[in-house]
Amino acid sequence: MTPLILGYIRWVSYALLVLSAIPAGLAIFQLIKARRAPYYALRREALRRGTRWGLGALILIALAIALLVVPAQVASVALMLSPPPPPPMTPTAVPTATPTPRPTRIPTVTPTRRPTATPPFIPTSTPDVPVPESALSPLPSAVPASEDARIAIITLAADADSLEQPVDPGTQFPPGDHRVYVFFTYEGMKDGTVTTFAWYKNGELLDSDTWAWGLVEGREWGPAGRIFYYYRPPGGWEPGAYQVHVFIETRLQGVVEFVIGEE
Repeated sequence: MTPLILGYIRWVSYALLVLSAIPAGLAIFQLIKARRAPYYALRREALRRGTRWGLGALILIALAIALLVVPAQVASVALMLSPPPPPPMTPTAVPTATPTPRPTRIPTVTPTRRPTATPPFIPTSTPDVPVPESALSPLPSAVPASEDARIAIITLAADADSLEQPVDPGTQFPPGDHRVYVFFTYEGMKDGTVTTFAWYKNGELLDSDTWAWGLVEGREWGPAGRIFYYYRPPGGWEPGAYQVHVFIETRLQGVVEFVIGEE
């Protein structure tokens, strides 16, 4: 039973209660007459009429009360017996490939350019990449890398903003005394994992940096996240073709190429 129908029934019951006042008033009038009429026959007739009017008033009142109580009880019972509605369908969550919590390291570079959107980066396929000697040298604080340790290069950029996002990303930069930033994601990294970034110019090793992950000041990056690494060669960048090779121990994680062009 809908709430609209229940509302109509409630108004009908109220109307019946109002109407019951008419026979009730007539019944009272006839009962008073039955006590005060001068003749017995008139008093008896008034008593019969008062009884009938009183019975009619009681019938209207009883009907009004029934209309107020019974439909509400029926609706309540019907609601209890009706089957519950089916639960809403919940969409299946799609797991993300790489968790990227915010790193805790505060960047030391004040941005001077407006950040731009980061294009997706596809590492260059390099079937035979030599491992630099620094990655082969044992570190006293090193621990074996976990099997799920990964580093994935995102993009190169000329700078990083205050939110550690790339500024002017690309693969071609001008010569000069400035930094080149490598933005990457990582996961499964433990403190003490040997990590190497090797920089090459025209196929020759320019410089390599090997450290124990999480044990170098300013590189307490945690087990997973997104961060950047930068390099500036002594004397600045000269025109040429460059590469960055990234290793976990001796496992190659990615190679990215870029060009320092003529001004």
